[in-house]
Amino acid sequence: MRLLVFCEADADFRTVSALVDRVLQEEGPVWVRDLMPSHPESIRAWVGDGQGRSFFDLHNIAAYRRYLPNVRFMPGHFDGKPGAAGAQMARNAFTIARAVARDEEKKRDPPAGVAAVFVVWDMDDQGEGRRHGLAQARDEASRWARFRIVLGCPDAAREAWVLAGFEAETDEERARLDEVRRELGFCPCQEAHRLRAKEEHVARSPKLVVRRLTGDDFEREARCSTDAPLARLRGRGVGSGLHAFLQEVKERVVPLWGGSPSRT
Repeated sequence: MRLLVFCEADADFRTVSALVDRVLQEEGPVWVRDLMPSHPESIRAWVGDGQGRSFFDLHNIAAYRRYLPNVRFMPGHFDGKPGAAGAQMARNAFTIARAVARDEEKKRDPPAGVAAVFVVWDMDDQGEGRRHGLAQARDEASRWARFRIVLGCPDAAREAWVLAGFEAETDEERARLDEVRRELGFCPCQEAHRLRAKEEHVARSPKLVVRRLTGDDFEREARCSTDAPLARLRGRGVGSGLHAFLQEVKERVVPLWGGSPSRT
């Protein structure tokens, strides 16, 4: 199966792709679970943007149209109502995805397009409006799309999803966590959605808290997504949108693999 991700940065893609793989490995059909640890490429492939990225950058939607033929962005209302925050952006993203899917089909025999499209966008301080806007665009696209659509709404930012998976492993990490908990007045891993500061140098910045707890270690941060039990991620991720994302992957994407093996 070929999967396509729209997000904002490499770090976002790494987190999203790791989480999708986790759900496939632990909640997919038995044959998928058997193959994922050793041959994930036989189960899923990520469609790159043709510009060297493994994902499509939400900040560059207009630029992708330049090398995709016959792509037109359609402005206007959604079911007669104005689009909320991000609705037009997501509409354009799904239009790009349709064009990419057609190109992918032409490259392969038998034809194999894009099975699922993920749009993952930090909510920042506009959670309600952005979630509504993404939903408007998905509802519209679902009428014509041949691919499944999954929305990821990290609230307030991707780092909240990382923190949901963090569990102190050493005395040094436990000391860091205790210090941060005392400063904040709550556990940042249990309630990461409360970290809403945009300025990266202040105590309630999710980016700063991740750096402090992981020692600014890239590999340690990655393990919060790749190694943490799904039950922990779901339980701690209700307020940050992680629980909803994992559930959408399970309900919308996992069924694509059906019951018997098929070629990616």
